[in-house]
Amino acid sequence: MSNSDFTDEFGRILPVTITDKAVRSGHEWVIPFLQVKRAINVASEHLIAVLGVESFRILENGLGVEGYTGYAFESQRDWPSFVRQNNDAALRFIDENQLGEGFGYILTTSSKDEFKSLEKKD
Repeated sequence: MSNSDFTDEFGRILPVTITDKAVRSGHEWVIPFLQVKRAINVASEHLIAVLGVESFRILENGLGVEGYTGYAFESQRDWPSFVRQNNDAALRFIDENQLGEGFGYILTTSSKDEFKSLEKKD
């Protein structure tokens, strides 16, 4: 199985200017502070919701958790509003948890179609 087998919609729309600076952790991108706000803005432009953010110290043998978000919003069938609420909360978390060199953020994301498929599984 190749990495492309695991690429979600967010991974497909991220520009190379972000992925070149990011580190892979399994199937997720660990995005440095200087690129993470742009990544959230790109997600917003494509109506992809950032459902959560985790911050990490990048270690030689993996990642050390620094923090994570605790927000949750109901979609209420208005996807653009849901995206805006989540992505604004993600940006606030980033602003409040600015980390320097050697740190990064994993964004848990979902497009409308991905979110609908998750709801059907419940």
